Amino acid sequence: MPELTDLSLIEAIRRLRLGEISSRELTLAYLERIEHLDPDLQAFLYVDRQGALGRAAAMDERLTAWRSNPDAPLPPLTGLPIAVKDVLAVDGMPATAGSRILEGFKPPFDATTVRRLLEAGVVILGKTNTDEFAMGSSTENSAYQTTRNPWNLAHVPGGSSGGSAAAVAARLAPVALGSDTGGSVRQPASFCGVTGIKPTYGRVSRYGLIAYGSSLDTVGAFGRSAADVAQVFRLMAGHDPLDSTSV
Repeated sequence: MPELTDLSLIEAIRRLRLGEISSRELTLAYLERIEHLDPDLQAFLYVDRQGALGRAAAMDERLTAWRSNPDAPLPPLTGLPIAVKDVLAVDGMPATAGSRILEGFKPPFDATTVRRLLEAGVVILGKTNTDEFAMGSSTENSAYQTTRNPWNLAHVPGGSSGGSAAAVAARLAPVALGSDTGGSVRQPASFCGVTGIKPTYGRVSRYGLIAYGSSLDTVGAFGRSAADVAQVFRLMAGHDPLDSTSV
């Protein structure tokens, strides 16, 4: 069996459902890898170790109950860890947008994309670094730290979603959310050698996204393959009455 952090999203979900691995084991494997590698990569601005392990334990209970009654509904991503770019609101977690202006701010609500994935059963590992207010193409322009490309620490990961792209490339998360105004998912996906999706404008709600250019912003995702990213995209997408531009 490969290292837990080498599993694709689809394979991880399959093994979670079979009971071959637990959400806590998977989450802990990612947290330990973050602790080991992120001091050099600086992909994360915030890691919610305690919250992630608590959520993982709750998802394990849900998985155990489902195995005893497989006809019961089970959210499609139950127990899967993910990372979230720090321009998206997560209830109770810092949301800095890479800026000192928002230092200490913790939104009391979830962005629609985050809420939909939480309803799908994900475990949030933490928030990833970004150019300040998503204005940049290298993730060197965060007010907090400079993210490195995991393939070569002397190179940039691209931006502004470079923290999320680097996290997926370095196996610090199987998937991660980002945002794209003029290339901020597509460019770092290319630089880091992962798959990224920039949805058509209006396909995914922007509610809870700290905007760079609201008439262009989209919430996207990074993964190791198009198949993995598709699982996240299909759950995020759809009309949202809280966003007047959503279709």
